[in-house]
Amino acid sequence: MNEDSIAYDEWGRNPDAPLSAWLGGLIIAGYLKAVYATSSIIVPKTESNEKMSRKRDEKFIWALWHRHLGLPCFFNTYHSHRTCMASRSQDGEILAQVMARLDTHCVRGSSSVLDGRDKGGVAAVRQMVRVAKQGKHQLVITPDGPKGPPQKVKMGVITLASLTGYPICPVAFAASRFFTIPTWDKTILPLPFGRIAFCCGEPLEVPRTRDKGVLEAKRTEVERRLIHANEEVQHHLKNAAGK
Repeated sequence: MNEDSIAYDEWGRNPDAPLSAWLGGLIIAGYLKAVYATSSIIVPKTESNEKMSRKRDEKFIWALWHRHLGLPCFFNTYHSHRTCMASRSQDGEILAQVMARLDTHCVRGSSSVLDGRDKGGVAAVRQMVRVAKQGKHQLVITPDGPKGPPQKVKMGVITLASLTGYPICPVAFAASRFFTIPTWDKTILPLPFGRIAFCCGEPLEVPRTRDKGVLEAKRTEVERRLIHANEEVQHHLKNAAGK
């Protein structure tokens, strides 16, 4: 089947996806809900977290490392409609199935189109921009996805911020109990009865420009802030363990 002919539902799921994708999404989402129900969620009273708490009605592009896709505890912290981007691959279908059960919409396509490689992404980017213009949803993106290199911000999130006008908010996670999936980015899957910490970085606005120098400077700064937020959240998780 031509991927461009797939009629995804409102959650970004393929109605004709194989049973394995539907079942996989059901199992993973159920597992994550069980983890959240049995875990202590830690939101440190950092300056950035306090600022974002006061801005919970504003809209942002939430940027998190791809390896933290299994730790979206901030979905329960910031109550709002959300839209993320998932590839049109089989893995992307499972992600869409999971996210729908976590009350998150998916736009199907790869943000690699924003870096000059089109994998069904042109329509997806346009749809993300339309979602932003409606002003009802937060946008969620993994700036080092879908294939890496890991923990390296690519230009896609910067271009999306420039097109939508949404500030980019780096968001970091840490779990006290987890196992690592042997994927390209060593994806973390939390275990029940642990602690999951969450820290925001300082949001960054991106002007509507094609100036490559300006955009590259923004990309570098988002990467720096995301790395800093991840260092900060690890520090707070360790402090919580010592109490």
